[in-house]
Amino acid sequence: MARILFSPIGDTDPVRYCYDGACLHIVRHYHPDKVVLFLTKAMSEKEKNSQRYSKSIKHVAPDCQIDIIHTDIEAAHLYDSFIDILPAEVHKINTEENEVLLNLSSGTPQIKTVMAILSVENDLKGIQVISPNKASNSQTPHMEDEDDIEAVLQNNFDEYPDAENRCQEPPLQTIRAFGERQRLLSLIHMYEYAGAYSLIKGSSHISQEIKNIVHHAVLRQKMLKNEARKILSVVDGMKLFSNVSNIRNKGQQEKVENLIEYLLNVIITQRKGYIGELLVKCNSYLCELLLYHLNNNSKVKLNECMSGERLSGHKLQNMYPELLEYLDKIFCPEGFRSGAPNLGVLCNICYYIDERALVVNQDGHDSMVAILHKIADNDGFRKMRNSAAHNIANTNEERLVSMLGMHSQELLHLLVKLSDYILPVDVKKASSVYDILNQAVEKRIMV
Repeated sequence: MARILFSPIGDTDPVRYCYDGACLHIVRHYHPDKVVLFLTKAMSEKEKNSQRYSKSIKHVAPDCQIDIIHTDIEAAHLYDSFIDILPAEVHKINTEENEVLLNLSSGTPQIKTVMAILSVENDLKGIQVISPNKASNSQTPHMEDEDDIEAVLQNNFDEYPDAENRCQEPPLQTIRAFGERQRLLSLIHMYEYAGAYSLIKGSSHISQEIKNIVHHAVLRQKMLKNEARKILSVVDGMKLFSNVSNIRNKGQQEKVENLIEYLLNVIITQRKGYIGELLVKCNSYLCELLLYHLNNNSKVKLNECMSGERLSGHKLQNMYPELLEYLDKIFCPEGFRSGAPNLGVLCNICYYIDERALVVNQDGHDSMVAILHKIADNDGFRKMRNSAAHNIANTNEERLVSMLGMHSQELLHLLVKLSDYILPVDVKKASSVYDILNQAVEKRIMV
């Protein structure tokens, strides 16, 4: 494995006031196999005129290979002048075959900052060199262009056998913590909670409170609401679960909570931009939502006509013959066939109970039916849903708009509104859970 020192060069290099500059001092104490010098235009001219940097390195380490990167950078105090160049050069040498050292003490403050960030982000060994006077070098005269490099090297106090090693490997905890926080925020803004939790669960820079919030979100995305509730149920005074205590039946409480969790999953799918997956999930959610509606808000008790997971034509004939006749006309010429109730069947049963006022509470049912027509009776929705479910299709926002006549956000708005009509909880409030969680993380990160 080759040990390579990557070093920008600044005014303290190669020697300043009879002491090593940072680059030379690292070479002296770390014995790299190769040094890669990153030179601005001014430093490049100095190297071309007197070879002061390469000669100094050869003086200390005769067998060390030297590669020089000459640039036209003039304003090294501006990040834009080097940000596309310097990191790329570091990445070139950062391979499994190399141990890369980074000089964090040479160059402008802006270059030093980027070098420190590169050290943290790429897990490279960053090395600082403390000035001989243990203070700023700003008042110490630096080497002049006309100085004889050979004479300067001969009068270097760091040549003495008992000279102090002024190299340090700083932990860079502040930059590491900042980097972790920025990556965490980036991941939760993309709703990638599993990745976010993997990043922070072992971190000493992230509070346990934040870890609990993100872990809660991971479990919610996995539909593990009970496990999520054990970790967190309230944040910043806001409840993270809907109040279902007004529903007497425990089984129905569980059903409503599960529907809310699935709706949240649909919302996240839309926000991530997974349009094909969104359509498939919308279809599944609508089926479950309408089944709940027909079993709890309708005088037609559909659960009494089920044989396991199948809607039985025989049972419909015995209990609701007029409904079966209605379905037979809708699905002519074959008529209704027993089977798992799909979205088309469930929608038509909803239309049937609306037309005949067979709803337990008719208030708002006409509006609910109008939303169903917009979604389920939309030919584009059916075609795109089938395409996404059975093919690897190019399903994107643009195609969605052309096929459905609406954006995915509008589709989601209709779905939330429909759920608000059907479910006995505040669906709009429940649907904002991930926004609440993200805001809670952001608030704590900034402390």
